[in-house]
Amino acid sequence: FLSGMAGNDSSAVTAYAVDGATSGYSQLWLMLLSTPLYQAIQYACAKIGRMTQQGFADILREHYGRWLAALATVALIITNVALIAADLVAIGSGLELITKVSWAWFVVPVAALLWYITVYRNFESIKKIFIVLSFVFVAYIITAIFSKANWGAVLLNTFVPHISFGFASISSAVALLGATFSPYSMFWQVQGEKEQKRPGSTKMQLRSAGLDIASGVISGNLVAYFIIVCTSATIFIHHGQINTAADAARALQPLLGPLASYLFAIGLIGSGLIAIPILLASTSYAVTGTFGWPGALSKKPWQNEGFYLILTVALVASLALALLRFNPIQLIFWANVLAGVLAPVMVALILLVGNNRKIMRDQRLGLLTNIGLALALLILVAGAALLFYGLATGQH
Repeated sequence: FLSGMAGNDSSAVTAYAVDGATSGYSQLWLMLLSTPLYQAIQYACAKIGRMTQQGFADILREHYGRWLAALATVALIITNVALIAADLVAIGSGLELITKVSWAWFVVPVAALLWYITVYRNFESIKKIFIVLSFVFVAYIITAIFSKANWGAVLLNTFVPHISFGFASISSAVALLGATFSPYSMFWQVQGEKEQKRPGSTKMQLRSAGLDIASGVISGNLVAYFIIVCTSATIFIHHGQINTAADAARALQPLLGPLASYLFAIGLIGSGLIAIPILLASTSYAVTGTFGWPGALSKKPWQNEGFYLILTVALVASLALALLRFNPIQLIFWANVLAGVLAPVMVALILLVGNNRKIMRDQRLGLLTNIGLALALLILVAGAALLFYGLATGQH
């Protein structure tokens, strides 16, 4: 449950809010459909990590060659740099809501603080505080009751797919999928099982892992679902737009009134502070795994210079992107679109590895998990193809 809350990082929350404000209730069915599919992906990642006791890039390099490991790593780096920049801007936007000082002034100090915490402090000890801060997004579930949502339309759009081929709708759907099927979460799940140091798996262990992952996926997607409901009922219905963090916070006003912007700000800050160190670490794990270098967050900087150098370079690149002063909401939105475009690469590789008899031995992925992965891959590829078609034909 905690990991599900933490998975809704500040850029993902903003992407869900923009989706509700742009498309109304029409894409709620995607949240329902994505829940079992994301469960299948994360379960497959956990099973791979548990059976192999290796990071995902290590597995690809060892069994398929460095070129395929490099492909996955490049996709992850591009996505992570964009998402780190988006989260830095989102944290700054949250601080702007509280202080009324421009978000740009906060980006560098926040980046420096997070670099220090990740490199020199035990992030695990601080992470619980940040996770508690991100729990404020549960307020969306309560707010939905007060938002005067059209529950008939909500239920209809949840269980009956509505597909629009307009570019705004397609790009919003791809951003929603990117926020849900984020490549770094797949990579991190494999790595997390390695860090647990529990080789092998029994049916009981796998069942326990499945229930654990299901609780995280369902709780995280439930919050995302109600973010869309609230923004649809409060912003889309009045033909409003989300151009700033303050606009996004309006969805909480039915419950909290003038306090909405402060609670939304706390959630943005807390969830962003959780996500950035994980994004940075997953980038370092991918690069070191691709080249076979040692690397671990558990080691000190002077014991592991290469790992922390990669982490630092990724943060500096993200900081430079954030300081280009793009519109904050647009940067966050398109970072998640990019995640949605690159996610199929990771899902395809998970399918490949999870069904390899040499790697998985007698613990290859089951039929239901494979069906979930295949459906997720099909939907992600279709979304990316429609997005590129819209860009090629000038619909944007």
